[in-house]
Amino acid sequence: MQSFKAGRLFGAAFLSKGILSMDISRYMIPVEQLINCSEQCFAHLSEDGTQKETLKEHTQRSQKYWLLIAKNKCIDEIMERFEEEYFENLSQDCRNIFEEMTINIVTMHDLGKVNPAFQKKKMGNIWYKDMTPDNNIGSKHSIVSSIFYLDYYLDFIKRMIDEEKITKAESENIKDFAYMYSYIISRHHGGLTEFEKYLDELSGKSDDSDNLGKRTYDWYTESGINAVLSYDRYSENVFKLRRTYKEMNKRLTSDSDRKSVILYAWIRLLYSMLVAADYYATSEYMTGWEQNTFGNINNIDEIMSEYEKGLIPKCIREYEKTSYPIAYELFGGIDRNTDINGMKGINILRTEMFLDSENVLMNNTDKNIFYLEAPTGSGKSNMAMNLSFKLMKNSQDINKIFYIYPFNTLVEQNMNSLANVFGNNESVMSQIAVVNSITPYKDISDDELDKNYQRILLDRQFMNYPTVLSTHVMLFNTMFGDRKEDAFGFHQLCNSVIVLDEIQSYDNRIWGKMITFLKGFAELLNIKIIIMSATLPNLELLTDNTAGAVKLIADRDKYFRHNMFAKRVEVDYSLLDEDITIEELAQYIVDNDENTGKKVLIEFIKKKSAEDFYRLLEDVTDRQILLMTGDSSIQERKDMIDKINNMSDVVLVATQVIEAGVDIDMDIGYKDISRLDSEEQFMGRINRSGKKTGKVYFYNLDKAKNIYRNDTRVDTDKTLESSDIREYLNTKDFFKYYENVILPVLLKSQKKITDDNIKHFFKEKVGKLNYPYVCEKMKLIEDGRKLISVYFARSIQAGDNVIDGADVWNEYKELIENPDLSYSERTVRIHDVRSKMNMFIYQFKEDIKSNIEWNEQIGDIYYIEDGEDYFDDNGVLKKEMIVTADELFI
Repeated sequence: MQSFKAGRLFGAAFLSKGILSMDISRYMIPVEQLINCSEQCFAHLSEDGTQKETLKEHTQRSQKYWLLIAKNKCIDEIMERFEEEYFENLSQDCRNIFEEMTINIVTMHDLGKVNPAFQKKKMGNIWYKDMTPDNNIGSKHSIVSSIFYLDYYLDFIKRMIDEEKITKAESENIKDFAYMYSYIISRHHGGLTEFEKYLDELSGKSDDSDNLGKRTYDWYTESGINAVLSYDRYSENVFKLRRTYKEMNKRLTSDSDRKSVILYAWIRLLYSMLVAADYYATSEYMTGWEQNTFGNINNIDEIMSEYEKGLIPKCIREYEKTSYPIAYELFGGIDRNTDINGMKGINILRTEMFLDSENVLMNNTDKNIFYLEAPTGSGKSNMAMNLSFKLMKNSQDINKIFYIYPFNTLVEQNMNSLANVFGNNESVMSQIAVVNSITPYKDISDDELDKNYQRILLDRQFMNYPTVLSTHVMLFNTMFGDRKEDAFGFHQLCNSVIVLDEIQSYDNRIWGKMITFLKGFAELLNIKIIIMSATLPNLELLTDNTAGAVKLIADRDKYFRHNMFAKRVEVDYSLLDEDITIEELAQYIVDNDENTGKKVLIEFIKKKSAEDFYRLLEDVTDRQILLMTGDSSIQERKDMIDKINNMSDVVLVATQVIEAGVDIDMDIGYKDISRLDSEEQFMGRINRSGKKTGKVYFYNLDKAKNIYRNDTRVDTDKTLESSDIREYLNTKDFFKYYENVILPVLLKSQKKITDDNIKHFFKEKVGKLNYPYVCEKMKLIEDGRKLISVYFARSIQAGDNVIDGADVWNEYKELIENPDLSYSERTVRIHDVRSKMNMFIYQFKEDIKSNIEWNEQIGDIYYIEDGEDYFDDNGVLKKEMIVTADELFI
């Protein structure tokens, strides 16, 4: 065997062609040195079936893209960090073997296509039919590739021991990675299953009647296929796993949560790279499209220059030159009339906070985790934009930005903010993309008649955008999802800035796991993470990872307790001291003279309550009443907010969709209590400008525990029903609220001998690469209800345009029924149409189908032709025409 020598020669050949100037490429093995049939066997058929790509051609293309991804994502540096963690005390020869094994995952990922059954069934190639496997293995190739890889490197490792290159003790560590890497290959056409299950299938220990790994190994060793592959094979028996598995487990599992996360991330990263390289290579053969960009920002100086030209940054920089840092000390008692350099009131505080956070950041650019705790209405989004640019400019290799928000409405809102800043710079805007289920795929081309659908699809699937705006759900799927599609973009997280907004809005049971994962990912993958909120808990208390995190606002009281933030809204708890019905609440609001001629916001925690109250209020007042819930499309919400901002007298009834970051400024607020975070977020919608005094009334109608079942923050003694909790809200001391009230409960729960035990989770599940279990435990939204989608065809005003729902539906039908479209064009166009269809779709429980008189059905979407009949004059769905009682999807 000459893999070391061959690999280095091959790397030199690549370098001489200028493809890649990376050290790790020296280990890549030419496929013809592994098998003598790489030009006799085929990997793919052209779309028309007339041409065949040889296995050698596909392998070379895959190798090319693996190396290009490695170059663009600085994988050599990530590998070096990983080696320092796992091979700190091992020899350089041991590391060299590890590096060769890592690089050649891609080389061997499709060698199983030599399977005669695959060649015959998939490629129409009759090849060594006497070696065809049994029907159970059939034409599968991924598992055959993984067995080939494992056999090859177990043999290689034994030779290195025999040649005294490495010790037997060192070899055990390397063998572990041979098994893990063969697992990656076995899964490259499917999702991430349990690594332990794969090992059981290899060893014959599995109870699964399929036991594909064992049968594949049996066939491989008995068929003589190794002779066809042409290399001298001496393999350690895979079945020794039955005896060595316990020792392997000891090496894999660690008492260090951090080390478990680093292993989890490393294997997921390589899987993501392999899937991407394989897709790019296949796409190049099928369509001729050669991927040459990988989502990096290469013009940060231009971006920062354009940003600094904006009115707000220019005012901030002028203030910085003339007044900072002495202005706050001189004008600590500022009110809304204070004027410093033309900057008034609350804007002075926002500017001070902007500059304070920037200064702290610039002194800590070597750190990975940053906490931005800032009051509602303080301009966190603008601060985050500036901080992300500063990190990219001043941190080594950082070349991508993710802005991540709780809801799609906030994604859209912040995309509009970026457009306001960079809208006149086409070069910058072309690099920014929204990635979610309701936004069309981004096309950087202006040619509507000649779209490259393959490029558009690949860019979206693998997040090849320098700047990505998306939701927590997308990010968590990318980090923890066990489907292949979930992991597509995981390698894109490398060397990025991730801005996480309001992460505490989700299930508090996963906070400890979340921050432990984020710290480990950040360390290995070179990620800078900014976590920002007005009600930020001290997540450091929930993790054993001691990597230093940085508070960007060193003196929180300077802002949180300043009258411009702390006293911007007066709070009234009187409605909490009595039981109240929905009818009594309506009458109280109508009778309260404070509401006259004001913009009033009323929030409920259940959608049905909001809808019922909206109908009730319509009957008892002549004022303009509007309704905003999760059913309202992004366009409807935008139009409604624009309308409200130009009114002085209106009542808006809403659910929690109004809370986080929605740019709306109301005078009076009424809110059904839930979590303290939500109460503060709601107050941020009242007197947002700080130019007057707002007022908020809290009441208790629906029981929050019925909605947030597992959230300790809605226990009675931890809500505004308690006078102690009211004091935390009055003083804006959310940090102490979490530290004294919430985090002790979570810490106690993490240590219980249950599924929530954090040590058990990282040692037994994360460290052992149980990806489905991790996926399940790290879900942000749990919803086991069976839902159907009802499409109401009607006309909707979207800005200056009117969209006809019937036309959109017909466009969707034509795409579904068109047999002539390529896969990429069909996928892109259907997604883009579906993004428009979301404006017309409402979800209900499945059991209401009998109440619906639909005209057509496609999949789980039921089409109602006369959709206008189901809406009132304000565009609110009259659900009573379809559902009864509590059948609504809340």
